[in-house]
Amino acid sequence: MSSSFLPVIVGILERGFIGSFVVMAIYLASRIMKFDDFSIEGTFGLGGAIVAWSLLHNTDPWLALILGMICGGFSGCITGLLHTKLGLNKLISGIVVTTMLFSVSINIAGANVGLGNAKTIFTFAQNIPYSTLIILCLFTFITAYLFIWYMKTENGFMLRSTGINEQFITSLGKSVPFYITLSLVIANSLSALAGGVFVQYSGFYSAFGNVGILISALAGCMIAELVAGNMFLMAILGSIIYQLIIAITIELQVEPSWQKLITGLLIVVILVVKKMESKKTKGLNS
Repeated sequence: MSSSFLPVIVGILERGFIGSFVVMAIYLASRIMKFDDFSIEGTFGLGGAIVAWSLLHNTDPWLALILGMICGGFSGCITGLLHTKLGLNKLISGIVVTTMLFSVSINIAGANVGLGNAKTIFTFAQNIPYSTLIILCLFTFITAYLFIWYMKTENGFMLRSTGINEQFITSLGKSVPFYITLSLVIANSLSALAGGVFVQYSGFYSAFGNVGILISALAGCMIAELVAGNMFLMAILGSIIYQLIIAITIELQVEPSWQKLITGLLIVVILVVKKMESKKTKGLNS
């Protein structure tokens, strides 16, 4: 492989691993719980803001990520309560929280801030070749396998069942609002984790860095759904493939300002492919 292509491939993998946390969050909220949660975009920025502020105040980088996840989880809890307790529409609940988080994030870390020489989770191994890629790879796969394990537990079964049949959960004497809120807490913790890792990876925080992250993650999720396998593992592959597509557009010298349009068109193409496959399957079964 040409040495000029190696940094590009490594960058695609690194960004793909970071993006896979948000893809997992989308899959958990949208596909498992049938809750299209817009607050995931806001918590990505919140996680980044918390981590940036923490690192600039000499906080341990791993502790900074935990703080970001806690704040992200709390935001997800608010989204869940707005829907289950106040009766707000699912989409509206997420939009309201995302809107509020934009102001919160700016007041925490400002509009733009660089980390300077602050220590990150990558600092300790910076002299090891491809250390950033290795750390992100291990971190991502450990997270995916933890979710695979969790979904096989009784609590994970209840969470999945809530998304399939709420009446079944009620008949067991379990609280549907609890499992809805729990799923949003987990999903938004994941998104905040992604935002925090991205800030440590890039070395800066921007209040506008989370804009479009939801649609990008949705594209990664839909790509992952085209591949057979466990979705928490396929989320990693889907995110990497999405980053590869974006890298190809850059290589073709497409202006970055067109990337969101390309992402939207990609989602439309995937929807058309899935619809054609569905019709083909129905035709064979009839």
